[in-house]
Amino acid sequence: MATYTPQHPELIEKDSKEIFFKNHDMIESLHEKLFKNVNSTKAYEDGMRVAALGTFADKPEGAPIGFDDPVSGAKVRIVHTVYALGYRVSREMMEDDQHAIIRQIPADLGDSARDHKERLTWGLVNDGFNGNTYTGLAQQGGTTRALFHASQTSLKTGTTQSNLLSPAVALSVTGLESLMTRAAITTSEEDRFINMNQALLVYHPNLQHTAFTLLATEFRPGTSDNDRSTVVSSRSGLMPLTPNGVPFLTSTTAWYIFAPKGQNDLRFNSRRDLEFSSAQDADTLDVKNYANYRGSTNFFEWRGSWGSNS
Repeated sequence: MATYTPQHPELIEKDSKEIFFKNHDMIESLHEKLFKNVNSTKAYEDGMRVAALGTFADKPEGAPIGFDDPVSGAKVRIVHTVYALGYRVSREMMEDDQHAIIRQIPADLGDSARDHKERLTWGLVNDGFNGNTYTGLAQQGGTTRALFHASQTSLKTGTTQSNLLSPAVALSVTGLESLMTRAAITTSEEDRFINMNQALLVYHPNLQHTAFTLLATEFRPGTSDNDRSTVVSSRSGLMPLTPNGVPFLTSTTAWYIFAPKGQNDLRFNSRRDLEFSSAQDADTLDVKNYANYRGSTNFFEWRGSWGSNS
């Protein structure tokens, strides 16, 4: 396919006219607020979990000290993918365009790439309850777990914990209280309580008004009494990732709490930054423009992510 003058006759006419093209700017990059960028130098990235030592035990007088060993878990490999888009346009179309529309098309490759990267990264969260595409290092019986699961296993002892509200609860005081409590009792691979900062509330734009009420109301919303709100930002520390919500989320009712960027393990692996190139077809003289980048998105560690698929 290529762009030729018969397809855009209005562009080659000099007559004054209003041509609406790229009238609106894209929204800010949202995944960069949550996902850490990992620079990769290989064709893939490997992850493996290791649990350290267990807990202390009684040592009766005269008895030897018990010894313990670290435990290694399974390895997960993430292979990078190349994502690309191009277009071609006839030399005549380039020469005859009276409104400089065609010459703006290369810039749209950049916007297209930005949009694709947003959809790619947020696709990990969209798959978080199913694990059809993305799974982490936690597993049981050889089956890896989704980002949000009711039975995340600890490598050292095999005990399980949940970073998922099951049954699901809608975004509400009750739901936030339950998930915040679950986050506060998260343990490590060795079953030690750890400091996980519940900081970011993520939701679809449909829930932005509910989120504002919950996080900005000092008293318990929806009641006639003066009970203090337990989830208001000034008490809980929770803040929305973005006040208007994340439009790349497919569920309009699911919601999530994440530790800050760098403390959660959501990542975009950048193997090759976005590149632009151009060429001219030797036979047709068509101008061809391309853009591509190479990378992947994944998580290895579920800790720092909690969700409710309401």
